[in-house]
Order: sequence, then C-alpha cells, then structure tokens
Amino acid sequence: MGKWSGFVAALVLVLLPASVSAALQLIYPAEKSWVYRSDYLILKTNDPAVTGVKITVNGIDSDIMQIGSPDYRRAFQDILIVQPLWDKGKNSLLVEGFSGTRKVQSVATEIFFNPSGDIKLIPPGFAANVLHTAEGEKLCSHCHDRMAATDKSASSGESSPCRTCHGKMVKVAYPHEPMTSFTCSYCHSDSGSPRFKVGKRDAPLCFECHADKETDIKKFTNPHGPVAAGYCEICHDPHGTDFPAFMRRPINEVCLSCHEKVAKSPHVVGSSGREGHPLSGRKDISPKRKGKELSCASCHDPHGGVVRYFLVSRSTERMALCQFCHAK
Repeated sequence: MGKWSGFVAALVLVLLPASVSAALQLIYPAEKSWVYRSDYLILKTNDPAVTGVKITVNGIDSDIMQIGSPDYRRAFQDILIVQPLWDKGKNSLLVEGFSGTRKVQSVATEIFFNPSGDIKLIPPGFAANVLHTAEGEKLCSHCHDRMAATDKSASSGESSPCRTCHGKMVKVAYPHEPMTSFTCSYCHSDSGSPRFKVGKRDAPLCFECHADKETDIKKFTNPHGPVAAGYCEICHDPHGTDFPAFMRRPINEVCLSCHEKVAKSPHVVGSSGREGHPLSGRKDISPKRKGKELSCASCHDPHGGVVRYFLVSRSTERMALCQFCHAK
C-alpha cells in the first residue's frame, strides 16, 4: 500500500462470474449510509477491463491496488474487500477504477461513522446500513455455499471458515465466548434468508444461554425500560467489544446517551460547591465493586431492581445506598 495505510486487503475467496455493466458497485457500506464498525469496505467493479482500484477517504488516497492478474481473478474475480479506517463523523469516499493507468469508472459518496451507535447523532440523509441483504448474498453465494458445505467439525475454532473474513471481530478486549470459539451457527442460520440471518434477536436469543439473567429480571418490580422490552443489543454487542460486559461504549456513555439531563446538573446531592455526586473519574470504594471505576452502575443496577431508580441497595431508604461506600 506504500504511502497509504488506511486500507489493507482482506484475503477472501470469492468465486463469482464476471458481468459487464461497467458500473462500480459499493456493496458495503452502501452509498450515503452510516456504520458503527470500521470493519470492511466491499466493492464490485462489474467490469473485466478494470485492473486496478484507488480509494480516497477524506482526501487521503491509496496507491492503485492491482486486481487484474490471473491469480487475483481466479481467487476474487471483480470483488475487492479492504479494511477502512473511518474518521468519526462524515467521511468523503471516492473509489476509482482503472484500466492500466486510464480511469474508466468512479463513484463518490459519504459514509457516516458513528461508533456509539446513537441514532440521534446521525445527520439527515444517511440510511442505516445492513451488510447481509438478499441482494448482497447473491454476490457472495459461491463463497457462502462453500462454507455451508464445510465439514461441521470445522465450524468452530481455528478451522472455522467464518474466521477468514471475521477473524478481526475477536481481537477485542472482551470477546463474547461464542465468538472466540467461532460457534457462529448457534446464532446464525445457513438456511436463513438472507444467508446466515439471525433467527432470533435480543432477549429471546440471549436468554437461551443467559437464563440466570432472565430469572433475575423476572424478580424485578422495576425493570429498566430496554430490559423490560427485551432489547439487550441496545447496550451490549453480541460479538464483544473493548469494554466490560460487552458494552457498546463505556458504561457512562451508554447511560448518558439516554439520560442526558443527568450530566447537565449536579447529581443526587449538592455539596457546598454545588458539584453533586461524581459520576466517574475515581475508583469505586463500594465493597462489591472494589478495583472498578466509579460509574452509573456503582449505584444503579442497569437491568432494574426492586425499588425505584434501580438502586443496588434494594432499599427505599436512600441513606442505605450511601452507606454502601460511606459507612459511619
């Protein structure tokens, strides 16, 4: 890649018949869409004359990546899969196809990178992005058909065919165990439409393994709204993240994305300086959370509780909560 390291080629076997429509196609992300992961940029040239592709993001361009050699064509045909490094927010994207040194096609668009997943941050005009659509699966069917036919003994661990494309997903601080073992077929069905669709989402799927959480939540007289609705994935990424408990972002960022007013005024108690109770920035001194960082979860159970405000003390007497850390 030389001077430009924002993209690296992903080695994926894609065996597709070439078609001649001379229209460069962005498969993922789609044009004018938003993503919360900086994982893949997948495109199809639809033109056998294209022998090289150059990608420019926010004015930083790659070298012309050669895709015209016989070896490349046998392996990838006219598909190119690279790994982008998006900047947070709007990204200008220009993809150009070359025949030798002559530019023969191009597509320009914007991609909005929103790692928090907070839809309130998405500007007008950017659509939600989905990789596995019925149309997209047709382009990838040869590779996926081969994976589905692979011996089931190779459906996990180092031998999993899924690891070829999705190995990067385990390179996080807190990967979900099914992801580390690549037992993808537990959640993803190879007979779904589109291919590898998740048949169940959120609580109906999560509780198949986390039955203990379901039991606890049923005991709550005051469940947290998203929990009561069964929306586990609002806060947790089922594949894993760099944050404990597979949180999509640090816990306070997740909480404050809905409870914005909490961060705008003194919280709970006003000190002489009217600063209120700290929300972060120091060690938690609660006996139940020693060594952890102070956060919203220090005082509130994010799943709910038996008293209002989901207080971890489980007592309506507010001083009982204070005494968790300030015993006198």
